[in-house]
Amino acid sequence: MTDSSSIHEGGTADKVSAQGSQAWEGPLDTAIMFVDLVDSSVFASVLGLKEYSDYVESFHKVVRVQCDHFFEYCLKGKYEKGRDYEYYVMGDQLVFFMHTAKPSNDVYVLTTLGITLKAAWVASPFNRERVERRSAAAEIAIGINFGTVWAKRLESGYETHGYAINLAKRIESHSRDGQHFRIFLSDTAYNLLHARMRNLLFSEREFASGKGILGQFGVYEIVDAFVDSVDRLAPEIAELFEELVEAAIDSTSRDLWIHSAYQVYSEKLHGGVTNNAAARCRSVLNYQPDNAVALYYLAQYHREQRDLPLAEISYLQLLSAWPHFGHGHLQFGKCLMEMGKEQEARTAYLHAERQGLVEASEWRAGLIEESAEGKQRQ
Repeated sequence: MTDSSSIHEGGTADKVSAQGSQAWEGPLDTAIMFVDLVDSSVFASVLGLKEYSDYVESFHKVVRVQCDHFFEYCLKGKYEKGRDYEYYVMGDQLVFFMHTAKPSNDVYVLTTLGITLKAAWVASPFNRERVERRSAAAEIAIGINFGTVWAKRLESGYETHGYAINLAKRIESHSRDGQHFRIFLSDTAYNLLHARMRNLLFSEREFASGKGILGQFGVYEIVDAFVDSVDRLAPEIAELFEELVEAAIDSTSRDLWIHSAYQVYSEKLHGGVTNNAAARCRSVLNYQPDNAVALYYLAQYHREQRDLPLAEISYLQLLSAWPHFGHGHLQFGKCLMEMGKEQEARTAYLHAERQGLVEASEWRAGLIEESAEGKQRQ
């Protein structure tokens, strides 16, 4: 591939369907994700030729195994490779295209795949060696865009061209300097996603520029995610991740997305927040007091321990930092009900309902019904 605005399946004309000039071509709405190794040039300069080759090959293997598992098992073969999506692994990067009739879902699928790939890369042999010697895991950066490309149907997949591909690549380049998940979405991708997905928290809009892009473009970084990436990992990768995750957390104070992945999977695995998980939440909050995952699971831990005043404090801190986090308002409402603070609970449910949570509407309706029945009994 010589130009990021043109992606070819094999890059040869003989891939085109037997109809030749009759092969379909035209505009195609597409979600596009670029995944790249962070600091690969640095590693190339300090590693020997064989070691660097092994490093890149490790990336290729992880990506192929995880992408295939994600679509064939996690999504139960709902999408057909070639028709609905295709991906290409080239050098130190992955390019992924998804083009179904549901743009919002396509962006969400690629976003959750990106988060899962980050977890899978932590479990790679290359990163295992780094974590075991107490070095921070090598990272990947991700840029996601949605736009219209010019596509030509091939026997498998599409040949595609367009500005939307260039922009996705420039967003990925910008994402290497991210402060949180290093997963950035374009304005268009973000607008398709944020209004209907409740388990992702984003930064404020920022502006970036890039080679071949006229002017600046808006991007949003994922700051925190309540996505169970471990459950989406291929079994052999998940096993390695579970072995490494706590050591990976201890090896860096920067990559807190690893802590978020740990908390989500640990709570699901144990059916609650363990003492060890709660201790890790407190540790994170010492240097990032507005960390959403740490505050959320620490609040849940206190509720499970029936220390409701401490849970209330954690929820208040969480919602002060993240006022649009609907699920946080919902759980806070439940906590307030457990404390007997019915009026405050109603307000919390209203906030959650305003963020689009149907469950909050049901809880609030139940409160109104109970209140009406109480008045009738009087």
